[in-house]
Parts: sequence; structure tokens; C-alpha cells
Amino acid sequence: MPESRLIKRAELRSFMELNPSGSSLTFFLIGEGFTNLAESKNAKEYSRQYIHEYTERTDVVGYAPSLAYSVDAHTNNPVIKKIMEVTDKELTGSDAVVPVVAVNTFEEVETGKCKAYKRNYSIIPDGKADGTDALVYTGTLRAVGDPVEGAFDLEGKTFTPTGT
Repeated sequence: MPESRLIKRAELRSFMELNPSGSSLTFFLIGEGFTNLAESKNAKEYSRQYIHEYTERTDVVGYAPSLAYSVDAHTNNPVIKKIMEVTDKELTGSDAVVPVVAVNTFEEVETGKCKAYKRNYSIIPDGKADGTDALVYTGTLRAVGDPVEGAFDLEGKTFTPTGT
């Protein structure tokens, strides 16, 4: 069995799929400028206690995943530009939905491809943070639908669903 090692935060990479030039969709790293991208599973629980039991029991019956973000505003970054656009223009509905792929770079499934999960998220802005050094946008990406498991090619920046 291989020796255990600590997985560093930088080994979990997230990419947002956008087409900033209006041509084809491309995955862009969610990295530069981001000081926070923390996932919360927000498990939905069903709890009850039956009359013959002394202890309550709880089952997980669903999830409402979200990614809290905090990002320093940067120019010429398509991911940050999309977040700023949704926030500043107060976009709604499908105009505020983006595909995001979470890539476990520490789990190679084949040469150059790593285990990944793709899901759509709604950008839910909190607003612009009151800072003195940089303009900071904060908010939450909230899940829209179920995740799709697959593999992500880090060099070609492509996602392939499992089983295809």
C-alpha cells in the first residue's frame, strides 16, 4: 500500500466554463484573485424518534451544495469578469448560471486526466466588500442540479463524463 500523504488545498482545482469571446466554450481556472472558495454540502436531514426508541435517528435525504467565494477584482480574468457582471448588472435566471468543474489533481484516472465533478451553479452575489486595498466581490455559488462524475484533462482543459 502506498504511503499516506497530506493533500494540499492547491491540489483541488476548480474551473469555470465560459465563452468570453463568443466563440467556443472554454474552461478557465478559478484561481488568481480568489481568497476563498469553500464548499458546504448543506445536507438535508430527516429526523424522527419512534415510540419504542430512546434515541432519535437521522437520515440524509438530500443536499444543497454551495461554494462561498471572495475574490479580489482583477482585469482581464474571464471568471472574475463573469462574477462582476452578474453582481453589477444584477443578472438573474440562466444569465447567472455557470458550469464549474472541481478537479482532484491528486487522483489521476489515466495519464493526464484527473477525477472531476461537473455541476451548474447560480452565482448569488452578496455584493462588493468594503475594503481599503482592493475591490472585493463576495457571494455564493449555489448548486443547480446534480453533479456529473468524470475526468478532466488538465492540458487540453476538457471534461469527459464517466461512461462516455
